[in-house]
Amino acid sequence: MSTLQATGFAQIPPDVGIARNDASPKFRLGTEIQDCNGNTYRYVKAAEAIAYGELVTHTAKAAWDTTTVVDGAITANTTNILHVDTNTAAWTINQWAGYWVCQAIGAGLGRLYQIKSHPAIAIAGECDVVLEDNMAEAFADGAVLYIFHPYVVELTDADTETICGVGVGTITATYYGFVQIGGMHPGVLCDGSNGTAVVLNEPVVPYGTDPGQGQGCTENDATSDFEVANSPLIALCASATDAGYVPCKFVRHV
Repeated sequence: MSTLQATGFAQIPPDVGIARNDASPKFRLGTEIQDCNGNTYRYVKAAEAIAYGELVTHTAKAAWDTTTVVDGAITANTTNILHVDTNTAAWTINQWAGYWVCQAIGAGLGRLYQIKSHPAIAIAGECDVVLEDNMAEAFADGAVLYIFHPYVVELTDADTETICGVGVGTITATYYGFVQIGGMHPGVLCDGSNGTAVVLNEPVVPYGTDPGQGQGCTENDATSDFEVANSPLIALCASATDAGYVPCKFVRHV
């Protein structure tokens, strides 16, 4: 019997639980699976604790390990080896494999390059980081490096943030687990009392005052138009409850 659904997503094997809280990754970050009801889930790393029904969004690019920099200038299109030093914490082997790295250039950031591998190093050590591709831009000696992964997530904490998934169980900060990204979620945590009341068949958007909670859309204005266009979730019932659960349907894949 095939393990794939017609959609191409891997179907959940019987021994794989959806509500996972893995101290170390058991799947590649970004892995998508689907249950027999057509609900879709993505494997992520939690930058902060996530609870059932909470809304999550992407984390921003951040300075790599606070102080990690390039050790030695690099000419564009010549190598996929990035020599780095001055890390503030010890690294285990391939701790950052799969992540994306870029350099700070002036007031902006350079292109992203995916990390293939690196050795384990001690605090304030140095090592060669192997990238998937050659660097297409020059790197100056001492260039500040930023690290990013699209599937490291945190709770929404602004009304206009993009919803990238909903919690299906508890995930401890820095741990790994699944969030729901498609189908029907039985209970999205919403504050329709202090925030805007949730209306049947209308979008649910983040309520920035309560991180991770949703609310209904605001009145008809530019902000509301943005929220409607941005939200992947439609409420399947109305709610004006503080911290109540609202069943919602994803109207697009995230």
